[in-house]
Amino acid sequence: MAFEEDKTKALLEKLLVDLYGAASSDAATIPEKHGGSYLEADDKQFLGKVTSNKFDTESILNQYGPYGSKYSNTSIFNPYCPYGGQYGRFSPENPYTTTPPKLIINNKEIGRVSANSFIPNRIPVEAFLFSLRNDIHGLLQGNVSRSDTNSHARSGEAFIQAADGTFLGNLNPNKYDTNSIFNKYGEYGNKFSSLSIFNKYSQYGGRFSEFSPYNPSSNRPPEILVGNKRVAFLTVNGSIFPRVDPDEILTWAETNVRKRY
Repeated sequence: MAFEEDKTKALLEKLLVDLYGAASSDAATIPEKHGGSYLEADDKQFLGKVTSNKFDTESILNQYGPYGSKYSNTSIFNPYCPYGGQYGRFSPENPYTTTPPKLIINNKEIGRVSANSFIPNRIPVEAFLFSLRNDIHGLLQGNVSRSDTNSHARSGEAFIQAADGTFLGNLNPNKYDTNSIFNKYGEYGNKFSSLSIFNKYSQYGGRFSEFSPYNPSSNRPPEILVGNKRVAFLTVNGSIFPRVDPDEILTWAETNVRKRY
């Protein structure tokens, strides 16, 4: 019975992919339908409208449409297509790609939506998605945060911030999250990264750095924030309160942070 259900599910998902593929191909041939505000891949593939009407077939937020469904090959929410996920060549979530999508607002490119901090005129993925879901009217006027810290704070995320304002990764217990400090291959969890608290030779992880949680004498250790609210300092300095020991941060996160996928 379970085998038959899995087979039926697989067939339905394939049918959805085929339908979305056909719909996106048809829509991409009619540029006037885009409305002037949309996301476009570096290979010129249309990736959906920026619109307040989430029921619009071409809306990025229409989870049943060709640009909002996680099953569509033209959706940034499909982690297995070239336009989505951590490994997609044209994906906004790929922290290493040099070809992220461009955001067009009122027929003018205002930036590239990307997790790659080295992209010029970059709009952080979290900032774009937050504005898309919570401030669509502001986004349609070109108002979107360019700051990693601000975008994570506005989304209500739990994250670490250095005393100099540098974003040091989120606290999502999911080790596959690109921005999580628990992702050993990510920018904030890799012990060789200059932005990781686990790099004992960096200014954010070294024993003698004023910004490091592992400096027992530092009075400027990183903060743990949930949204805009500081909940504790991350430090081995026992004279600072409230604090979380950096060696116990995973246990703290598993207890206090909802795992996101």
